[in-house]
Amino acid sequence: MEIVLDTDIGSDVDDLLALAMLLGSPEWTVTAVSTVYGDTLLRARMVHRAYRLARRPAPPIAAGAREAHSGRPVWWAGHEGKLMPDLAGEQVDTSLDATSMLRDGTTVAAIGPLTNVADALAGPHRIERLVIMGGNFTAGEPEHNIKCDVTAARTVFDAGVPALVTGIDQTERVVLDDDSITAVRSCGALGELLAAEIRQFRTWLGRPDSPHDAVAVLAATRPELFTTVPGWIRVDSEGVTTLEPQAGGPHRVVVDLDAPAVLREIVSRVCRAATVEADR
Repeated sequence: MEIVLDTDIGSDVDDLLALAMLLGSPEWTVTAVSTVYGDTLLRARMVHRAYRLARRPAPPIAAGAREAHSGRPVWWAGHEGKLMPDLAGEQVDTSLDATSMLRDGTTVAAIGPLTNVADALAGPHRIERLVIMGGNFTAGEPEHNIKCDVTAARTVFDAGVPALVTGIDQTERVVLDDDSITAVRSCGALGELLAAEIRQFRTWLGRPDSPHDAVAVLAATRPELFTTVPGWIRVDSEGVTTLEPQAGGPHRVVVDLDAPAVLREIVSRVCRAATVEADR
């Protein structure tokens, strides 16, 4: 199956893990990647570097929207790209348009703020399904991807496009332990970078972290490891997400998962991406 990835890679290591997992998943072919939020050109160069380390030909990579529709200031951690020297040398075609690329995809994995996706849905498009990491459906608090652009998030969910959504209330149940980091580090050049990025983000965060975006993408890959409920997702003015359960609703929200199996599957697929050249 073909998939377009829309990502804010670089701040949290989970975007890089999600990309690596897709590369290690024979079920998917990544046909294009768009970046969103902040320095999207830097993020695009990080994507290109990941493909180079995985010894894969990069698909079209477009630097997308830098600013949120909501006008909220961009949050920037400051360590984006620090472990990837000479990123300016990564060749990215700046003439590519992220909105057009997303509109041409039938399945879009959106693992950052939803600004690019909202732009894509504003005109004619071929998008049939969204796979989204975003929201918090138990705590009554806004989650980062939604909070960064509440306006875009409301636009996307109100459009009623079928979407599989995994919130942080579920993704945080999967924690990258030391054994997993060791396994990833042993898997070639991409694995070494991933392990270093995990350690860097863990230090910045002050605790072990979760592969949030990879979990969300895996939900579309191994659905038997997840339990979902259908309905409509609503987003309030502060970015708090709620699910209105409804049979036949366009949104399916993950409400449970097999955390140990999900972690094993992510590590296995990341290592496959890091050690096996593409034969596609």
